[in-house]
Amino acid sequence: MLGLAQQWAELPPAGTPATALDAGCGTGLFSLALARRGFQVSASDLAPQMAEATAQAALNAGLGDRVTSRVSDLEELSGNYSLVACFDVLIHYSSEPFVQMLSHLASLCDNTLLFTYAPYSQLLAALHRVGGFFPHSQRRTEIQMIHDRTVRETLAKCGFSISRSQRVSSGFYHVTLIQARRRQA
Repeated sequence: MLGLAQQWAELPPAGTPATALDAGCGTGLFSLALARRGFQVSASDLAPQMAEATAQAALNAGLGDRVTSRVSDLEELSGNYSLVACFDVLIHYSSEPFVQMLSHLASLCDNTLLFTYAPYSQLLAALHRVGGFFPHSQRRTEIQMIHDRTVRETLAKCGFSISRSQRVSSGFYHVTLIQARRRQA
């Protein structure tokens, strides 16, 4: 999924600052890829150890001047960026909070928005219900499936349209990767 997202992460038009927000940066793999492509990256993660891992990875890669890492929740993020990325974070939000968080991320984005969500599927919904019978200690975090229509409508209300979409599946990992672009006035 990250390899495909890296291919879709285009630099903004000439004369436009190449700034990026990697919301939910994890260990910083995507942040570093963006920095190598010429972006000035603001990386954030809710987990302090992930934000620190990103900062350390940037220093080790000689990209410490191109990547700024901080601990932050999605709601606290601010600024304007030519590219906003958020992978495997929105999959934990149910429909209404998902719409709020996607709208917030879109408000920070001047050009390209890259994100993943867990698409609704009747089969996966049934499997999640079955999984609910296992003890909490035997389960991972809860995944919230979102209808494709909800994603399209939210992006449209925020002034974005989907330019690319790809389902990514491996084992129990099922997401849709989206590249959305701000519509020009």
